[in-house]
Amino acid sequence: MTTPDPERLRTLLSDVDFPCDRAELIRQATAHGADDSTLGHLGAIPDSTYPDLDAVTSACADVT
Repeated sequence: MTTPDPERLRTLLSDVDFPCDRAELIRQATAHGADDSTLGHLGAIPDSTYPDLDAVTSACADVT
């Protein structure tokens, strides 16, 4: 699985009010037209609360 581009994540998650959980990240990414690969990465990150976009980006990079 290819790690999502951080700038693309920033665009997809621009309306997220941090901190937020994985489910909210997926809802927002879906609403902004995320592709299946990006949604797969977001779905594979730990079910946790993320304080900011940097934490989301790091979690996505850790998904293999």
